[in-house]
Amino acid sequence: MRPGKRKSLLQTALLATGFGVLVVVCLVSVWLVREAANSGDLVADTLSYTADLATLQAEVRQAESGQRGYLLTGDAPYLRDYEAATRKVGPTLGHLRELTEDRPRRQKLLAELEPQISAKMVELAHTVDLAKTGQRAAALDIVNSQSGFEIMAEVNARIAAMIAQAEGVLRDDTDDADRATVALFAVLTVGLFLIATLAVISLSVLRRSARETEHANALLERANEELEDRIAERTTDLQEANDEIQRFAYIVSHDLRSPLVNIMGFTSELEALRDDLLALANGRQTDGVQKQGVSPTASETTLRRDYNEALAFIKSSISKMDRLINAILHLSRTGRRQFTAQPVDLNQLFTDITASLAHRLQEADITLTVNPLPQLTSDRLALEQVFSNLLDNAIKYMRNNIPGRIDVTVTDTMTHYLISVADNGRGIARSDLDRIFDLFRRAGVQDRPGEGIGLAHVRTLVRRLGGSIKVDSIPDQGTTFTVALPKRWAPAR
Repeated sequence: MRPGKRKSLLQTALLATGFGVLVVVCLVSVWLVREAANSGDLVADTLSYTADLATLQAEVRQAESGQRGYLLTGDAPYLRDYEAATRKVGPTLGHLRELTEDRPRRQKLLAELEPQISAKMVELAHTVDLAKTGQRAAALDIVNSQSGFEIMAEVNARIAAMIAQAEGVLRDDTDDADRATVALFAVLTVGLFLIATLAVISLSVLRRSARETEHANALLERANEELEDRIAERTTDLQEANDEIQRFAYIVSHDLRSPLVNIMGFTSELEALRDDLLALANGRQTDGVQKQGVSPTASETTLRRDYNEALAFIKSSISKMDRLINAILHLSRTGRRQFTAQPVDLNQLFTDITASLAHRLQEADITLTVNPLPQLTSDRLALEQVFSNLLDNAIKYMRNNIPGRIDVTVTDTMTHYLISVADNGRGIARSDLDRIFDLFRRAGVQDRPGEGIGLAHVRTLVRRLGGSIKVDSIPDQGTTFTVALPKRWAPAR
């Protein structure tokens, strides 16, 4: 038999043996736990039973004490004590009946006790009723006859006997519970010892097998981790792309529909004006009033103005649609362009961008500080478009009443560079932070030219470069865009 097969059979035998021991230990433990629980329930029932007996005895005594105090003094507090104790006796007896439902011996003893309790309560009630009707002497005669004392002595004797019998049962039940606990401890100890012994043997066998397969497992684990990371990354990308497509479809349909609605509305207005203009023209020609150099009437002037206004709105809406469609085409071309991975010196990249923006920076009194930046592998043109857009935004939305400041910094992580572009401009409201990356969406006061495609374009480029972008901003204090870029990016195959 081959060594590998022998090891496999040995491991199977050890596992089967360990499993069998575990099953036996579990079954025996469950049985012992159940026995201990049953004994515990019996003990609890007995304790409750004896406690109720003692309570019943105390309630009868309290009733008797209240009766005698009331008969001797006639004071109402003693009568209230008697009545309170009397009300408790019935429920206590009822609870004792419930506790003895499955205990015939206790049921019999309780059945023998109840007539005595009833007789005592009748005697107490009779004397109290006599005292209430002014026959206190007759009531005291009944008390002095010792009949009530004899009944109470019989009640005490029976309750004492019942408690003594219950305490004997309690000792037996407690001993049973203790024995079940000791047996359970012994079974668990032996079971744990056997399982530990089998575990040591199995561990030695597994250790020998592990040495042979450790290298292969490590390679497989690394491959699985890489695969999981790639799947998670692709899943996240697909989810983000799907969300972005849905937002894009909504925004495009909404923004393109708006000028179309305007065109349709003003076209309808032109149709309405057409009849008026034709009627006016026909009327003037018929009357022979339309001659060269004759000024148009007020009605004609109004119609011309409305007509020209409708045409102007239609042209404006068509122009807006043209700009929106051109913006969409621009993003589409960006998505189709083939990116090329190459070494990019970010210091030189920002030097070139700064040179192109120097006039605007000087004109707006803005200081641009670019801290030392690293070199990475990425698409240079895409990076230039990303950071040109971010710097252009920072300049465009700078506050007018203070000197502007833009700082470019970098943070190095294990796999990415986090490049931040921070300014002290007008800032962005928290409610607008998520929407500024959507196509045709702009935040704040719209007093600067633009179509709302710059940041959407930036996000598209950054994602294609395998990175991400986020924004933090405080209104009237400034905004920080942080672009996370992989140190070594390669186009997806």
